[in-house]
Amino acid sequence: MANDGSQNKPGFLDNLLKSIGLKKEEPQPPAPVHAAGPRPSSPTGKSKSAHFVRSQDTKPLAAGKPAATNPLTPQEKAKQSEERRYLISAYETTPTLIPEFQNPQYMYKLISNEREYSQEVLSDLLQRRKEILIEFGETMPPEIDAELAEIDSKIQELRNDLTRLFLLIKRVAGIQKSGTGGTDFLDPLKGKR
Repeated sequence: MANDGSQNKPGFLDNLLKSIGLKKEEPQPPAPVHAAGPRPSSPTGKSKSAHFVRSQDTKPLAAGKPAATNPLTPQEKAKQSEERRYLISAYETTPTLIPEFQNPQYMYKLISNEREYSQEVLSDLLQRRKEILIEFGETMPPEIDAELAEIDSKIQELRNDLTRLFLLIKRVAGIQKSGTGGTDFLDPLKGKR
């Protein structure tokens, strides 16, 4: 019977052997996990905060890479641009129309997002124009010449929009000086021509 008790509690000899490294410590069983139950009440009758214990079988929420968002389709980008342009036009005509128009950070982000999209479309059009000129050179069929004229018209329209958006950004940011002070937007295709 004395041996049965020594199995549950380490004796003096076991402690001595463990302390000099001749006997390995046995791992302690994990503490029992208590299920969340009703919260204990304090003397005032209000419940105390429950102690939350993480269960042993839980895993991190993101086991791998976080899920990437899919890029927007050109149609979705165009729809967002249309909505931004509507808001920007409303801001230009009635700056007090909605409370968001009074928030410079909101307006700056709105205008700069539209500016980025316009620059992206302009870059695509310039690339398409370059491809047409390389492919056909001086002798272009009339339908290609008409397409090139339409592209040139859109390019000029986008450049005008970019200038207007730049001036709006300056107004929203509170910059009153003439000139850009070195903050003018760069044409990413300037070095590629």
